[in-house]
Amino acid sequence: MDSSAIVMNTLVFVFGGCCTNVLTLEDLIKDKNSDIGTLVTFTQFLFVALSLLPGFVLFEGGMIRLKQLNVPLRVYIWSVILFYISSSTNNSVFKYNISIPLHVVFRCFGTVITMIIGWLINKKRYSRLQVISACLLTIGAIVTSLYRDHEFSLEAVHSWWVHKRYLAEKSDHQNDTTFLIGICLLVISSISSALLSVYNEWTYKTYGKYWQENLFYTHFLSLPIFIVKDGTHIMTGYQQLMGSSFRITRSHIAFALNIITQNICIRGVNILASHTNALTLSVILTVRKFVSLLLSVVIYKNVLSYTSYVGVAIVFSGTLLYILGSRRPSSMVSSTKKSQ
Repeated sequence: MDSSAIVMNTLVFVFGGCCTNVLTLEDLIKDKNSDIGTLVTFTQFLFVALSLLPGFVLFEGGMIRLKQLNVPLRVYIWSVILFYISSSTNNSVFKYNISIPLHVVFRCFGTVITMIIGWLINKKRYSRLQVISACLLTIGAIVTSLYRDHEFSLEAVHSWWVHKRYLAEKSDHQNDTTFLIGICLLVISSISSALLSVYNEWTYKTYGKYWQENLFYTHFLSLPIFIVKDGTHIMTGYQQLMGSSFRITRSHIAFALNIITQNICIRGVNILASHTNALTLSVILTVRKFVSLLLSVVIYKNVLSYTSYVGVAIVFSGTLLYILGSRRPSSMVSSTKKSQ
């Protein structure tokens, strides 16, 4: 099977598994606090590691050992470090006066940051259409996220601006310093997340497309971090999920489906990462998020504002431009090399 056929088949895993995963998660945590989310994340990692473990162990002379690695262990350790930095800084910014809208805006810049890092580190060159598409994806993501449940209006923007100026005049130096720390953490989180995507792309190109090995070791090596850092929250989430009854409930079914669909989703993402570049993967995952959003509106009767639908249209327009702009990268690269 050629690379294009693999990518097309993998898209079914990504959109089917990931979208279903988001829907089961929404059903699971709608009446629970954040500790259920911590339990879900830890269990997802544990399930992926255990499901892949038989393929990486050998039984010799009554002893159990791991198979020889195709990729140096340090590569996976760096992947885990980048993942930990990204997730920990992202989750801690709210302690530093960072608002939800500001957090959303920063997270929407993932595609643009991935493009910039690819240009700086891997010396990648992008067509004009690809650059425009990345900007449209970012703008569409910001509009949709900020105006998901209310409409855009100049009066609201003016009121927000007046309110922010008032708070700025009343704020003291300590609050300014706290906010600055929060901004720095947001920048670190965004850059480390993009670096992880670019690093994974480099790993596959340098050592080969051992996506199962990558998937196993990055999840397996992350488990101790979860246990040490979030052990208490994991236990609390488990108690909330189980409750006082041992009967199988809708929450238990949603939990099981979430773990299974996450396994399908993450496998699809890793296969896709091994056959595409970091920017293409970022674009696909951005579109996947908006497909999940639209499915959530249809299935759970959630309401989107008209402004939000405009944002969704901008996202899909940016995706179309990216597809058109990605048809000529090889010719551009070759012409660039010739000119050099």
